[in-house]
Amino acid sequence: MPRLYYHLILPLGIVVPAYLKQVRVIAELLHMEKDQTTAYPGYTPPALPQKIKLYISALISVPFYCYGEAGNICYTIGKNILDGVILYTMFLMAEQELKVAAILGVLVKYAYPGISMISSTYTSEFIDQLEVAQDPRRQIPRLIGAQVGIAIGQSLGAVCLLLCFPPVFKFFFHNLSFAPHLLVVLYLLHHVCDGSSQIVEGRTWFKIIEIKIRRGKILKLSQNFWVIYTLAQNFQLLLGQLFIWAALGITAEFSPDLTAAAISISVYFGFFCVVVAKFILPVAYRFRLCS
Repeated sequence: MPRLYYHLILPLGIVVPAYLKQVRVIAELLHMEKDQTTAYPGYTPPALPQKIKLYISALISVPFYCYGEAGNICYTIGKNILDGVILYTMFLMAEQELKVAAILGVLVKYAYPGISMISSTYTSEFIDQLEVAQDPRRQIPRLIGAQVGIAIGQSLGAVCLLLCFPPVFKFFFHNLSFAPHLLVVLYLLHHVCDGSSQIVEGRTWFKIIEIKIRRGKILKLSQNFWVIYTLAQNFQLLLGQLFIWAALGITAEFSPDLTAAAISISVYFGFFCVVVAKFILPVAYRFRLCS
């Protein structure tokens, strides 16, 4: 039973909640897309090949969208690699050595709703203030500033999660008497930094592409805004599942040697992807690669 728990049930406990959360978001977007398409009697929903062409066309035609999506994809890859390796090994360490696995589970369940509520409240106020200035030329710089804050928050979240990786955690904190409590604090800080940044990012990124695509000059893209947005979400969902299961497979294959080259490369590659991901759009904007 312990072997079954660590090699099957625990990975499912990591993947399934994240998967269900993403599926719920996709379902809401599909419902919204349906509302949009039924609002135009002459509108014919495109087939999947046409949806893919529209998505690629948006990437090519709208530089803002291209750089933003590059950051989203980079983050999706990196975050799912980190989750697949670090959460799996961290919970093993918390259960077998530090005896705080239950606390970590409760922490996730009851802390995240509070983080979500606070972040959503402040983000909604920010968007309301932003929309007072209806000129996109005044809105975009503030949205880019928000993206920089998001990038910093997600980078700090990645640092906290990296410190929870057993080889790193033991290197820095193993001899401390309060190491079990420190693991709980680091994991909480990861959720505070990364979770709140994701919530803010979801709303500010939507505002950016609403300005650049939905209200843009390319009519074909504007009319199919929800098709493009939903396809991008679906693509990231599938990409995330691919990388989280690949990371779990690598971890299960090389455990308990967590210093194996394959695991180390996976962790630090994922960390690098998360850290640089949301800086891509602000840097491109700073060097006038998109406007």
